[in-house]
Amino acid sequence: MISSLLTRMLLTFDYEDLRALFQSIAPSYKYSLTRPLLLVSLTFPGLSGLASLVPDIPLALGIQATALVMMLMAFVVELLSGIAASRIKKERFSSFRLSRFSFKVFIYLVLIAVPYHWSQNYAAKGEAVMAECFDWLQNFLIIHIAQENMVSILENLAVIEGKEKSAWIESIKTKITSLWR
Repeated sequence: MISSLLTRMLLTFDYEDLRALFQSIAPSYKYSLTRPLLLVSLTFPGLSGLASLVPDIPLALGIQATALVMMLMAFVVELLSGIAASRIKKERFSSFRLSRFSFKVFIYLVLIAVPYHWSQNYAAKGEAVMAECFDWLQNFLIIHIAQENMVSILENLAVIEGKEKSAWIESIKTKITSLWR
């Protein structure tokens, strides 16, 4: 019953299965970039001390105001570039596509909020190690979500420029891979 309910819900957003939903949330998966991006995400959470330069503003998501503004700007750029790309592909704008985008943003925000609240819960219980682990996880997820937004924006920009959707991603992937050889 739960499986059929989940399948019906996914179909309403035009995801034929969980894999299609995952590819929408993590477009880097299509280009085999998920592992390299995860490695980069693993590198930057340790730099969270830089965020202390900005006053700590407690939000439901548990992220600082600057990070929230930057994330919202990335979402807006992704949305606007997606609208422009769809116009070039001669696809009309629909509430369905906006709902699909909103659903993806909702999932991202939940992925950010949950580790924050778990961290706060463990900190309140005096379990500093677990609190730090979930704090780290939240930073990791924020960085990785930002990277996934960049992949999506680059796909849209390629379409806007009249190129294959994967053109910019493949170009960057080639550059990155050449650095590791």
